[in-house]
Amino acid sequence: MLWLGLSLGVAAWCLLSLGLEKHHGQVSTAAFVPARGRVLRAVGWALLALMFAVLVYERGWAQGPIFWFAAMIVSALAWTLLMTMAPKASVKVAAAALLSAFVAMPFWAV
Repeated sequence: MLWLGLSLGVAAWCLLSLGLEKHHGQVSTAAFVPARGRVLRAVGWALLALMFAVLVYERGWAQGPIFWFAAMIVSALAWTLLMTMAPKASVKVAAAALLSAFVAMPFWAV
């Protein structure tokens, strides 16, 4: 279940960073549209909230927020290193992480 949290975290940091003009320019040659940036940031925050809900559901209120912070820190570190070393490949990695998160979701109760 921690993999689900990490995957959602990487996808969330991807959307949050691509919602900024600087990072959008690193990854894409398309023009930055501020309205699209707001949508990307909103969906990124929603994924962080979903990650919180998933980890609290799995671990309970005693440990869920702790695992949420840990997953946020690890996924932010991974995303930062990925954007630094391979910005063009980072969107593909984030898409794969999001896909693996949605594949893992049916196994919540297992």
